[in-house]
Amino acid sequence: MEYPTRRRSVGSVGLATLLAATLAGCYASAAPPVPWDGARATASAVPLAAVEADPSEVVPQLSDLASGTVIATGSFNDRGVTGQINITANGADNGFDVTLTGMQPVPPAGSSLEFNALPAAASDGELQDGFSYYRYDLISQVPDQTFSTPSAGYGGFETNDPRFMRTAVIWVAPQGAPVGLGSVVATAALTWDLPHMGPGPEVDDHGAAEGAHGQAARADDGTPISYRIAAGDTAYGIAARFGITTGDLQWLNPDRFGGRLILADITLNLSRDSRGLR
Repeated sequence: MEYPTRRRSVGSVGLATLLAATLAGCYASAAPPVPWDGARATASAVPLAAVEADPSEVVPQLSDLASGTVIATGSFNDRGVTGQINITANGADNGFDVTLTGMQPVPPAGSSLEFNALPAAASDGELQDGFSYYRYDLISQVPDQTFSTPSAGYGGFETNDPRFMRTAVIWVAPQGAPVGLGSVVATAALTWDLPHMGPGPEVDDHGAAEGAHGQAARADDGTPISYRIAAGDTAYGIAARFGITTGDLQWLNPDRFGGRLILADITLNLSRDSRGLR
């Protein structure tokens, strides 16, 4: 099983209980995302108009790539573990095939794989809190193996562009749990080789307006890099304020899809280089 992970602040005991329930079939899988209509609340007037998406623009999908095309590679070379990871297109829009080769020593019993938005140098605790896509199926105790993620029937990534997954992480289960985020066995920084899969929009702050009353943070050159949502904001209003489409806004925030995108007092990312980071 695999599920996108948005928050992992529970400790090992709580996580072990949760995973045990999941594997026993007692924990309901994540509900499918509610179709996103671009706004949580209705704005009576929006002085600026959000940029309209060009209907003629074809957005590339992972399924456009020939099956077997290598889209990411990485090397496990820390914590006494060595080996390679290759990720290849498999004809799906929301997943891919993963191959582990030359893993030495072989992954211990109870090992599982995750793709994390944080860099490989992050600590175990930081990785537990980072946005990730976690695979609940155990990986095999062999040096070479190939599998698909996600498995059939378990949904997939909420974006066509998985490049925000910066690190492959192998975890060993907490004590007493069959699977889960106990401690990190090894990490591999992922190098993605994909065509232009997303808008990578140019962002410009036009100032507070109806549906966008929050505070923007800026880089040294004045470019907006994040936005703190205020009560009453809407996706359309925020997109209009920064001169982008609501689709751009969602692409910039792959961990905030559906109703999770617009919630008061959370911070939205506006930088293409910080997708998936919090």
